[in-house]
Amino acid sequence: MKKFYFYFKAIFTVKTLTVSMVFLLTSCYSEYLTIDYDVHWGAAWNDNHTKVAFVASKMAYRSAEGIAAFPDGGKPKYLLKDVGLYVFDCESKLLEKLITFSDLTSLLGPWRAKWSVTLALTDTMAYYLISPVPYWDWIIENARTPKSLQAITSLKEKYGQPRAFNVYTKTDTAIDTTTFNNLLIKSEKCDLTSINRQLAEIPLADWDLILDEIYPKSDREYIEETIYLINSSSKTRRAVVEQIIAKKRKSKIESILKEMDDYKNSLEEPWKSIYEQKSKKTYDQIKSLL
Repeated sequence: MKKFYFYFKAIFTVKTLTVSMVFLLTSCYSEYLTIDYDVHWGAAWNDNHTKVAFVASKMAYRSAEGIAAFPDGGKPKYLLKDVGLYVFDCESKLLEKLITFSDLTSLLGPWRAKWSVTLALTDTMAYYLISPVPYWDWIIENARTPKSLQAITSLKEKYGQPRAFNVYTKTDTAIDTTTFNNLLIKSEKCDLTSINRQLAEIPLADWDLILDEIYPKSDREYIEETIYLINSSSKTRRAVVEQIIAKKRKSKIESILKEMDDYKNSLEEPWKSIYEQKSKKTYDQIKSLL
């Protein structure tokens, strides 16, 4: 009887510990969403500087907390990792995604430092050469399994030469290096400061960074974490303004602004000034909706 008791107790203890560990691991991520996009180096103008082609990463994640953040901050829980080729029309302010590099993103991740991008753009074609950093042979030499080696070799065959995407027919084909190099001679690069300044005016929904699709929560939860700066992600707060607050009635928007004013006035210095400074951009975005 005692043996059975100790056996049962041991099984119960193991199961309890297992459930506890699962709970700890699944609850060790922030309840606040961070969304972001990052334009890569290598953006290129078309001939008359009305459009620009670029590669950009999109990410959405919940930061690690508690045990998941030990010992070096931990890995976030990614809800979205995507890298694609885009064309932005500077006159119409239209952002168009041409290609999603999902296969390369699985290999390299979405981080800009791991991507080498060379682009050229005409009115009908977007030309591109994408390669990993440091280089393909290094990636191949460090493949961990025969299966990953086969996958990487296949990606090198696909992306190891320049390609051309027809913006009208949506066809994507390989081209020879000489043709590509000749196009690059005529191509003019667009600096990141210029393109980022223009993209800052584009709604995050145009990037398909839509809160309800990525991490659904109630409007009130998103609004509270935004106006009280609980969520430190400026782009998430901007998305809340664009996608949630902008749809509210005028009286509700005025109420939100009053709530921010009341909260600011309830603080003592230096916290009052700190809040006023850090919330100014969000406050102005909300006020512009009136």
